[in-house]
Amino acid sequence: MATADEYAAWIVANSNRRGTPDFNTVVQAYEEAKAQERTAPAVDQRTMPSATAESVAAQRRESLISQIPGVDGRPVPPQPVYVPPTAGERVVGAGEAALTIATGITGGVPGYIAGTLEGLAESILTGQFGTQDAVRLVEQKAAQRAREYTYAPRTRGGEEAVEFVGGVAEQLPPFVPVIGQAGTIAQSARMAAVPVEAAARRGVQVAAQAPAAVRQAVSEVPTMVRPGRVAAGATATPEERRRVAVAEQLGFTGPAGLTAGQRTRNFSQLQFEKEAAKLGESGAPLRERVGNQTANLIQQFDAMVDRTEPMLVEPRDIGKAVSKAVVNKAEVSRKRVREAYKKAEQDGSMLEPVTLDNLATAATDIQRFEGVAGNVAPIRREAVRLGILVEDADGNLIPQAKPIADTELLRQFVNEATDWTDKRQALMARRITSAIDEGTEGKGGDAYKAARKLRENFANEFENVGLTQKLLSTKRGTNERAIAFDEVFDKVVINAPLEEMNKVRTTLITAGPEGRQAWNEMKAGAIRYIKDRSLSTAQRDEMGNPLLSPDKLNSTIRTLDREGKLDSLFGKKQAQNIRDLGELSIDIYTAPPGAINFSNTASALQVALDTVLTFGVTGVPAPAATALREASKYVKNRETKARIRKALEPIKEE
Repeated sequence: MATADEYAAWIVANSNRRGTPDFNTVVQAYEEAKAQERTAPAVDQRTMPSATAESVAAQRRESLISQIPGVDGRPVPPQPVYVPPTAGERVVGAGEAALTIATGITGGVPGYIAGTLEGLAESILTGQFGTQDAVRLVEQKAAQRAREYTYAPRTRGGEEAVEFVGGVAEQLPPFVPVIGQAGTIAQSARMAAVPVEAAARRGVQVAAQAPAAVRQAVSEVPTMVRPGRVAAGATATPEERRRVAVAEQLGFTGPAGLTAGQRTRNFSQLQFEKEAAKLGESGAPLRERVGNQTANLIQQFDAMVDRTEPMLVEPRDIGKAVSKAVVNKAEVSRKRVREAYKKAEQDGSMLEPVTLDNLATAATDIQRFEGVAGNVAPIRREAVRLGILVEDADGNLIPQAKPIADTELLRQFVNEATDWTDKRQALMARRITSAIDEGTEGKGGDAYKAARKLRENFANEFENVGLTQKLLSTKRGTNERAIAFDEVFDKVVINAPLEEMNKVRTTLITAGPEGRQAWNEMKAGAIRYIKDRSLSTAQRDEMGNPLLSPDKLNSTIRTLDREGKLDSLFGKKQAQNIRDLGELSIDIYTAPPGAINFSNTASALQVALDTVLTFGVTGVPAPAATALREASKYVKNRETKARIRKALEPIKEE
């Protein structure tokens, strides 16, 4: 009739047979023996004489022994029903676990080493060295000596506490036991857990009976090592595949490819990635991936700049190039107009008399603005001097018939007398020139009509567009430009209405190579503007990239896109690429509300659970917390790294 200790010795000696039917049967026999040893006193006190209780226990153990394969071939007995330990048993068990750990360190480990050496020596002397029998002999001797000096728990609470330690130790790699305190405790836990090997099957039940508050706390911690599935291959959604396709088109592949969370926008996956990225060494691959993506995004904008082949960077230099191109084209156009009028004068096309009734009406109407528009009075006086208008006794303006040549002289005076940077003067001047145009419409010979058409085109391009006019003008009475060179880009691209920006663009791209280059400089400046507005000037990531704000990036893109400037500047294809980069930045850097823990309290709670709650559930005492935490860290780091690798894998093809 075997005892529980004898069953335990057999289990140690035959540990290599773990998982076989024979091994499982002995484990079950051991459990029954231990259960009988615990329940026998209670039966004796309450229901029957001690002799009867001992007899029942002995018969039960005898029955179990007879069922071990190789004895009588009987079937394996059923699995005993697990009864969880009481609160009192857990308290006692915590003390037993502490004693097990302590004796394992001070006696179990030296005993294990001594037993190993003893087994090796015996195998050499018996000629078994190098055989499987020698391996079993060494294991048996090592375990026997370790067990002799390691306290074995005698209560269910103690068994389960040590079983928890052994469960963690089982997941450690072979080299851990010889490294520091954590390894020593792990090894002693392995040895101390041998007598309670069968209790491992109850581990799930123990965890399931943990207090509800602890389970709730664990559920609120962002998933750090819990495996999770993300869409890939055939499970990928159309939106996920769209994101991947757009990203790949923009060069976000390989080391810069989208992570599982970025492409799926799955809340729990993004939560894991954002939290895991905060971990030191384990989170480095995630941080590196985002760093590569930032670098690629910046490179995409730089590539757009390079495609325009800019030669200038500073706003002042760009402003000079634009202004020079506008001025040069204006001079060329003005010269053509003068030559056309000179030809009309020579062939008599401008001698036909005209009466400008509309001019008299316009001049009378704007007279009330003499106090606020400085060009009103001079224009009136010049019209009277040329005889185009005459004042009667009551001060009324009466139009007179005069050659077309005189009306063109008045037009020239209006342009020279007007400060085109002054909105009121510009308005008054346009009303006068419109009246002149109406009075001369269809008059004169063919040469005059051709000259007048050229003059009209010049006015539409350089005079009737306030922005272009300002590029050509200086502030009245000074040599100061109406628009400073370093303000040209902002005035044209950022602040001007779309219509005026487009007119400047037309002027530049029709101004020859110099003008086209100037417009390319403006386009390059616009791309730099978008990029610079979204990058931090003071903060950088681990790879040295400036930190990028997706909010600022998309806000800047929307500002330029609101009136259609983005298409006007870059064309539809490149404009869409810029929008796509903005959307990708949201996928890369953001997560749904609640997914990112900015205060790091979740990480702190995870550590707290590792050191307090988990051990409290199983009854492992505080003295073992440090070692167990180190063991748990290894396991969790291993699983976290595996999940991070999974998150960084590209989407699988169907």
